[in-house]
Amino acid sequence: MNKLNAWLIIIVGVLLLLPLVGISQLGTPTEGILAWLLALGVLVIGVMQLIKK
Repeated sequence: MNKLNAWLIIIVGVLLLLPLVGISQLGTPTEGILAWLLALGVLVIGVMQLIKK
């Protein structure tokens, strides 16, 4: 179950990064530096959980 949660967190992180790199069909939840910090933070959490398991 934890591995599934890690993959879901990584998917959310990727979805948060897509508007920041120019794919804006889904819209963006935040703007500027906060958006980058949020997306990268989610990706780091997901990767760390995946490495743990």
